[in-house]
Amino acid sequence: MLRKRNRMMLLQKIGFIAVVVVLIWLIGRTLPALFKAAAPEEAAALVQQFYEYEQAGDFGSSWELFHPLMKERFTKSAYLQSRAHIFMQHFGVETFDLEVGKPERQFDVVIVSGAEPFDEAYRVKVTMKYEGTFGQFSIDQNCYAVKDGDEWTMLWYYPQKEAEREGNG
Repeated sequence: MLRKRNRMMLLQKIGFIAVVVVLIWLIGRTLPALFKAAAPEEAAALVQQFYEYEQAGDFGSSWELFHPLMKERFTKSAYLQSRAHIFMQHFGVETFDLEVGKPERQFDVVIVSGAEPFDEAYRVKVTMKYEGTFGQFSIDQNCYAVKDGDEWTMLWYYPQKEAEREGNG
C-alpha cells in the first residue's frame, strides 16, 4: 500500500513538472509573437500620423517622422516650401481626404535606389483625395515604415529607374 501511494505521489510530481515545462515552453514561444504583433499597427499608426500632419499643413512635424535617408533627400526648409507650394498654390487645395491601407510586411526590400536593403519593412498604400482648382483627383503612394533604432520612421518608395537597371544610369 505504501509503495502504491509513493508511486502515485511520484506520478503527480512528474505530471506537475510536465505541466510546468509545457507552460514555460508555450510562454517562451508566444511572448515574442506578442511583441511582433504590434509592429503592423505601429507602422500603420506612423503613416497615419504623417499624413494627418500633412492634412493639417504641418509639414514640419511630418518631416520629423521621416527616416534619415528621406531627411538627406529633403532638407526641412526645402520640404516645407515644396509641399506647401505644390499642394496649396499649384493644386489649389487646403487639405485632402485620406485612406491608409493595411500594412504588408516585407523582407530585404530596397526602398530607395542605391541604399542598402532593409531587413524588414511595412509597405502601406496611401490614397490622398483632393478637390481643388483642377477638380477632384487622387494620388496613390506606397510608403514604407521601418524601425530606425527604437523609433518608427517613414520612407517614400524610390525604385531604381529604367536607365539604372540597364546600366546607363
